[in-house]
Amino acid sequence: MTAPRAWRPIAGGPPAGPLVLAVDFAATGRPEAAFADLVARLDPGTEVWESLQPPLGTETGMVAEDYVTRWEEEVRASGRRIGAVLGFCAGSAFAGELAVRLARSQPRSPRLVVFDPESPTTSTLYYQFRKVVESLAGVLGEQAAREALAEGTAAADRIGDVEGLGAELVRVFTAAGRAACAAADLDDEFADELTATYRSFVSYLVAAAAVDHVKCWSGAVAVSSATPTSGLNPLDPAARAALVERELTFDVHHADLLRDPGVARAVARLLA
Repeated sequence: MTAPRAWRPIAGGPPAGPLVLAVDFAATGRPEAAFADLVARLDPGTEVWESLQPPLGTETGMVAEDYVTRWEEEVRASGRRIGAVLGFCAGSAFAGELAVRLARSQPRSPRLVVFDPESPTTSTLYYQFRKVVESLAGVLGEQAAREALAEGTAAADRIGDVEGLGAELVRVFTAAGRAACAAADLDDEFADELTATYRSFVSYLVAAAAVDHVKCWSGAVAVSSATPTSGLNPLDPAARAALVERELTFDVHHADLLRDPGVARAVARLLA
């Protein structure tokens, strides 16, 4: 098999053994732990692939079907049996759909484990917009950051659909980011990468929102943090129980969920 373009190996294992897939938008410098942190705490011997995003710019116009098919086709071409599919946050929606598809072609369905699973909403998009803008205030400058946040807030107040809000937040961020880079004498290449990465992230969230997560998560094990606004935590107990097969809860912040030793031990038991 040629080198994967839709996945990257983050842990090795025996070539004939089952493969574990992990779906996430792993970006350099993000505060949340990533699947690489989790894998480092698991026993060696299980091969894990983590999803890769399409090359920057090529995600334009992609919908949920395009993302999942891109990942699925490369997995099928490998000829490997899939032991489990993992998903983090919005990646849990994609992970669920991917697990459903892969189950059709192997005797035993992959185990589905979702970490603080979310189906993105307009609130998700706005929250992530605020987080990105605030984290880049040093690049944007305080005044530009305040103006971008105000414009993004106004957009969130008037736009009620995920796709429409996503497009407007990308416009706001792109304008603010390019203006800030120009004012700071940063080159066009830096501005291009900054804005394109955010656009790629929004495309990922918008596509994930279109997945039928209710159907996909029915057989999943959810691993939940203690952060009230993350994953299943905003839902009432009955709604949480109806969405997944079972839920494991941990007294750990959302950002640390994938690096917590207790979580790693629980995941190791699930994968055994």
